[in-house]
Amino acid sequence: MVLSPRRSATTTWRTLTANRALVGCLGGLWLLTAATHHYIMAPASVLPQVAADLRVAPAVAVWLVSAVPGSWAITNFALGVWIDRFGDYRVIAVGTGVVVLAGIWSWRAGSRGAFLPLLVSRLCAGIAVGVIWTASTNLIGGAVSGANRGTAIGVFITSAPAGFALGQLLTPLIASRSNWPASFLVMSVGAGLAFPLIAISVRHLAVEATTNTASVRANFAAVLRHRAVWFGCAMAFAAYSYYLFMNSWLPSYLAEEFALSPELSGLLTAVFPAMGILSRAGGGLISDRLLDQRRVPVLRVGFLISLPLVALIAWTRWLALIVLALIVAGFVIQLTFGVVYSYVREIVAAEITGTALALLTTAGVSGAFSAPLITGALIEVTGSYLSAFAYAAALTTVGLVLSWIAPESPVSSG
Repeated sequence: MVLSPRRSATTTWRTLTANRALVGCLGGLWLLTAATHHYIMAPASVLPQVAADLRVAPAVAVWLVSAVPGSWAITNFALGVWIDRFGDYRVIAVGTGVVVLAGIWSWRAGSRGAFLPLLVSRLCAGIAVGVIWTASTNLIGGAVSGANRGTAIGVFITSAPAGFALGQLLTPLIASRSNWPASFLVMSVGAGLAFPLIAISVRHLAVEATTNTASVRANFAAVLRHRAVWFGCAMAFAAYSYYLFMNSWLPSYLAEEFALSPELSGLLTAVFPAMGILSRAGGGLISDRLLDQRRVPVLRVGFLISLPLVALIAWTRWLALIVLALIVAGFVIQLTFGVVYSYVREIVAAEITGTALALLTTAGVSGAFSAPLITGALIEVTGSYLSAFAYAAALTTVGLVLSWIAPESPVSSG
């Protein structure tokens, strides 16, 4: 059939509008979640200064880093059902309002040297950060075809390492010129700039239609019946534990063991999350284009290479070798992140993907919450970072074993 010029032009315009809407929505969500991840990591790169200003021990101050993923992990499990019930965009809108206010609250509490109010503000922010992340991932995943889903989600989640890297880089600079609590305002400003773009773009976005009126219990029962969901959650826990241990304690490790300044240790540590800007998108692209949408091989490679690298970082005294190891480790462990989201999303029915992703995110963020605290306690008890690196290596081994026996995604053609 030959299309008339008018009809052809209309079809082209609709295609362009849809693409623009997707790009605009993806860009807005990327900026929003980059700002929230900057907020998560902001205290880590200046932890000794934060501890001194708040008059608490470093092992207590690290709770400020873990507070956001902690409240995210505790609440996201249940809130995933409400994402399915009320829709991704509405949840993102409410979450954006909360993070804007939480960033201002954190700045005021930190400026006053009030540890407990600062901790509470970050716990509140964590609830909103979590639902924004899960709803954004679900929105992007539902707006693209299965053949491109791994790539699209991979591109979106590069916002997390970008935010982490900026947190490691900017906070020491802000602290040296003003005060470290001012870094919390980055989230409020970024969220305020991002949301109008999201609001405009989402109106023209064609998203996979779903209907869900089932109970919370029924939704979770439906998700948990899938064996692969359990594998995905366990691998996410292992990968995020490794990732947050490195991000939270590596600046202090480099500063103490190699006598580096906070600015330099933050700069070197920022290399680790920054590699995810390449690898998170690359993992989905490799899986979609080169592996016929098979997800498990990418997960396997990520754990396989990460394991010896964490041992190398703990063992070597050659700073250049540590930087090289951080580049490779940051790249390979983050290959797993976008892929595991696609892996779990493709296993369950469309009407419960929000619940499934909330469960997956809860598992991953539980690792992110617990790893800095457990490794901090190990460092305090043993007086050495070696036990903390051993913990990270042990969980990476668990992830590797699970990736070897996990079932493949049902949409793969391999």
